[in-house]
Amino acid sequence: MTILFITQKLHGQDAFTIQWVRAFIRRGYAVTVLCLEASDQLPSDFPVHSLGKERGATKVRQIIAFESFITTLSYDRVFIHMTPVWSVFGLWYWRLRGIPVYCWYTHYAMQVGVRLIGWFGTRFFCATAQSLPQYNHSPKKTVVGHGIDLSYWQKRENICADPHRLLCVHRMSRSKRFDITLNALALLPQTFTLDVYGIEAEPDYALQMRSLCNSLGLSSRVTFHGTVSYEALPALYVRHRFSINMASDTIDKTMVEAMTCGCYPVTTKGNARAIGISSAPMYDSPEAVKDFILTHLDRPPMDPEEMYRIVSDRHGLDRLICAMDAYISQGI
Repeated sequence: MTILFITQKLHGQDAFTIQWVRAFIRRGYAVTVLCLEASDQLPSDFPVHSLGKERGATKVRQIIAFESFITTLSYDRVFIHMTPVWSVFGLWYWRLRGIPVYCWYTHYAMQVGVRLIGWFGTRFFCATAQSLPQYNHSPKKTVVGHGIDLSYWQKRENICADPHRLLCVHRMSRSKRFDITLNALALLPQTFTLDVYGIEAEPDYALQMRSLCNSLGLSSRVTFHGTVSYEALPALYVRHRFSINMASDTIDKTMVEAMTCGCYPVTTKGNARAIGISSAPMYDSPEAVKDFILTHLDRPPMDPEEMYRIVSDRHGLDRLICAMDAYISQGI
């Protein structure tokens, strides 16, 4: 059985997406990848087709290429990975051909592509119950946890030498509520600093946060590093005791990845429950985040072995693919 795996981009260094594709292959599927953009250096163990963004293709040409690929490639299932917008251009054909369509989506935001999959697709897969709350009572929504490749995210020893050095790894967007983190840092003693990594997904919000950082007098205590490669993440996590991410109603995979390195995710109580960890700030407020960090500064709420066990039991990639396979293989 062949899966058409539709995703945003595939680069030779994009280990995360490649791990997902290879997990499907280990499960016995043949996989063909269709992506918006691809690099020159690509894996050789599965075919990859690009819509040409890396070559400067216009949106119209990208759509034309998409229609050509979906109508000429041979496949039995469609798996849309975090890019539901492509359902707008593909569902007419997949419905006509009777091809089951699945979508992995971990956000709560509703958009046209999500609605179309809700109406005409086969099933949504979500990391947590907080994802897509609009479909909480729909049989099409299935919660399966996150997918962390444990062959890559093996248990690593945390070597944090200074717990006052805090970490943030997430996109700079409003949904991450980075202002809570900055205001919490302002309440902490001057010995606390913050390393921030992640793409500026919303440049205007990123500019606001830099301005807030300056107005709070934190410019010497906060370092904005920008984007970070997937391969560089483990080295970051093992050097920090706490990684802060106050995103509302969804858990980022970075929270779970950090746990494999003994780095405790400081997040909302709802996210903590979804991940399976024992403790979180009492409220979504700077004061509560500050109190939580000071309370657990010398010893995080869970030891590294317990954190890794939660990741392995609840968020492993092969376990995730197995859970989705129960539906995909049957076309339900």
